[in-house]
Formats: sequence, structure tokens, C-alpha cells
Amino acid sequence: MFGSKDKSRRKLEEKIAEVLGRPGWLESVSVGEDGRAVLVIQADPAAPEAAEARRIETEGKVELIPGVKSVTSVLTAERAAHASHSSHAPAAPQKQVNLSPAPASRRVGKGARLSDEALQQGRVPSSVPKSSLPGISRILVVASAKGGVGKSTVSVNLAIAMAKAGMKVGLMDADIYGPSIPTMLGTVSAEPKTSPETGKLQPVEACGVKSLSIGYLSDPDAPMIWRGPIVMSAITQMLNDADWGTQDAPLDVLIIDTPPGTGDAQLTIAQRVPVTAALIVTTPQEVALADVRRGAAMFAKTEVPVLGVVETMSWFEDPAGTRHYLMGQGGGAATAAALGLPLLAELPMLQAIREGGDAGKPAALSDAAAGQLFHELAHRVAIELDGLTSRPTPEIVFED
Repeated sequence: MFGSKDKSRRKLEEKIAEVLGRPGWLESVSVGEDGRAVLVIQADPAAPEAAEARRIETEGKVELIPGVKSVTSVLTAERAAHASHSSHAPAAPQKQVNLSPAPASRRVGKGARLSDEALQQGRVPSSVPKSSLPGISRILVVASAKGGVGKSTVSVNLAIAMAKAGMKVGLMDADIYGPSIPTMLGTVSAEPKTSPETGKLQPVEACGVKSLSIGYLSDPDAPMIWRGPIVMSAITQMLNDADWGTQDAPLDVLIIDTPPGTGDAQLTIAQRVPVTAALIVTTPQEVALADVRRGAAMFAKTEVPVLGVVETMSWFEDPAGTRHYLMGQGGGAATAAALGLPLLAELPMLQAIREGGDAGKPAALSDAAAGQLFHELAHRVAIELDGLTSRPTPEIVFED
């Protein structure tokens, strides 16, 4: 008879195999008493990149299963025995390569959509509660499914504008691969301290905002070559192991600046953190707007309300006062309307915004025209956040 611990581990091993779909390439699954799962994955030595991609994807799925504390995977390469053998002794038994042809792949046609079943594969089961974050009243995610649209600029200036309005604000830089918050806040040389009482990280305070970024903890010139599970762990640590606020004096809002795309970082936050709402940033051209729709779809699938859309680089105004729509015109408004969301701001190209970010003195610190744009945005965002409890979440509709 197996003991209760053995039965529990066997059930977890069975659950892992079930979640992965019991594929033929999964040779074995074992779970230790400490919740550490070890996977043995069959790999084709002729396709190492595909094997590595499979390993990363598999580890990410297994790590989300309740009861799994950590995941380790081992790749095994099958090799056929050589036809000629130098020894007359019988060759040791070896696994034979399965040379049967792979099933014919189906070409994806225009108009294809990712199925709900596929989206659910990486989703945390509803039975797993999101981690509570004491000391934080609300969490606002600033996202863009495309890079280079000014998302970090919006995050920093929005946080400062809210702080100037009297709110207690935190800013977390979840862009692990390209942390820019330290540069924009002028805190590149700062190093977070650890509280001797709580043992938690103390966020760096600048411009009236508490901030944390992987940029404070790493060499600015060193590439962050991290896989999905490590990215998720870093984000979770910055959220849970930091003194953002206290029960008696909580933050009014924690703004999370996410990396571009809809990958591990965004899914970790949406699935594991009690996010109050998301704000989507875009530029007017269709290339960016197509990604906005994908980003909104991700939040809809993970049941995170979207407050609205912020359009950046909307126009450039020359000295004569003529507006030039270098990136297109009206794209943000049209996309917001199609998604049933409000367009919260159209931010023009202003030299003061760019210079402020580069110099570590964000435009929102000033009461000049550039700063006023972000103060108005902060006011609208605050109203939308307050209104979430009094109105239903808008239904987002996607059309071809």
C-alpha cells in the first residue's frame, strides 16, 4: 500500500501527464516530496531548436499546475545503432529512432483564430486563487502588444501625475528584457535596500513614486537571457517580496509597466495577480493597431477589465501651428470604438516628453503643456478606475 504522500505524488504525476496531453515524446514524469517535478522529454538530435522550444513550453505549462513547486526537464536524444560495429561483441541494446513520417501539417489560412481550447492550455485553473497583495489597493497594468509605442513613457508620467494629485503610487517595471524605468526616473545608480524588520525589498523612491525594476539589480549592459519560468519568478518576487505599502497605509495604485507582446510576463501578471484593470497604449498606424486588438483579446480571455486606449505620437505640430499626422490619423479612436473602449488620450510628438525621459526628469513633473497632457490623462484614468465598481465590464467584440 502506498502512503498518503506517495498517493499525492502519483496523483500530481498523473495530472501533469493529463495537462500535457500524454504526448509520445514525454518519456516519464516524477514528482518528489518537495513538489519538484522532473520531466524526461524525448528529443530529435537533428532538430535541437525545436527540442529546446518544446522543453521551455512544457516547463511553463507544468509550473502553472497547483502543487508543483519547481520544474526540471531532461532531454534525451535517440540514436540508431551504426550498421558497422568495430567489436564482435553484441551491441548494447539502444533505442531506435522512429523514422515514420510526421502527420501532414495543416496550413493555417487567412482569418484563422486561436481556439479557446488552445488558449486554455496555459491558463491557471479557476480553482487557484490569485495571490493577494496586502498594502496595495489597486493594480493597473499598462500594456502594448507592440514595442516602441511609448508604453514606458506613459507609465512613468502617469504615475508621477497621479502622485502629484495626492495619490500614493507605486511603479513596477516588468519589462525584464528592456527595463527603462530607472533611466526615465533618473535612478539608474540606485540599489534597493532590504528591510531588516521584514526582510523585503524597499522600493526606490523618486519623483514622489515608489519604484522597482530589474534594472536596479542588473548590469545595464548585460543581456537578460532568461527563459519563461525565470521571468515569471522575477516578476512574482518584485510583487510579493517588496514593501509597497502597509495595511494601514496602502498604495492607492500600483502601476505595472509590462514588456511588449502577450507572453510569459503578461500572462503571469494577468493570471496570478489581482489586477484591477489594464490600459492599452498604441500609435495610430495599422501595424500597431493590429497588435492592440491581440492585446485586448488576451485581457478579455484572462478576465481583466480594460479601461481604455491611449494613443501616442498622434501628430507633430510645426512652428506655424500646422499638425502633421506622420503615423496616420484616427487609428486609435477607430480601434477603441470597435472594441467598445474609450480613447483616454491622444498624445502628440513633443520634444519635451522625449527630453524629459532621457534626462530622468519626466514631463509630468512640469506644469507646462507636456505635463498637462499627463495630468489630464491621470484624471481620466482615476475616474475610470473608480467607476469599475459601479458599471459592468464592457464586452469586447472582435470582427474581421
